Amino acid sequence: MRRVAFAAAILACTVGLAACNDNDGNDVSGAKKGGTSMEEKSKKTGTPLAGTDPCALLKPADVPELTQDSTFKPKANGNICSGYDFAITIDDVTESGYDMAFDGSDVTALPDIAGHKAAISESNVGGLKSCHVVLEVTSDELVDVTVTHGEEPSRTCEIAKKAAVVVANRIPD
Repeated sequence: MRRVAFAAAILACTVGLAACNDNDGNDVSGAKKGGTSMEEKSKKTGTPLAGTDPCALLKPADVPELTQDSTFKPKANGNICSGYDFAITIDDVTESGYDMAFDGSDVTALPDIAGHKAAISESNVGGLKSCHVVLEVTSDELVDVTVTHGEEPSRTCEIAKKAAVVVANRIPD
């Protein structure tokens, strides 16, 4: 039942975004040395992550707060990698999809993460709190990092931001 609720939470986060309060004071910059400026990045188009295994962008061991259950291995299904309490999605987007991800009324902007424009949202589906961080790869491609942390729901967004730093640093320049 927990996995069904978790899958529903991941689906809800992928489909729609909800507001998340980012007042925890955590630094999520994860700056890369030699990264490009946001002005240069926003001019990039294309889908450089096409064909990339989304599970290569995050392993549970990269963020100790994620469930480290050795019997449950993250699995890729097309452009989505589902772990026990996280999901990574590589999204090809249109201009309107891009606008919704970053300028929607339910989205809170974050400081750039490792040189990538970022935004955060929160949802609650089936009693499970999920936090959703979106990262810009190009104006045509985004990476969504979703965390549903049932053990410590109050830390879900903090953990999602840590996971997003790992993912952002694995996105090729």
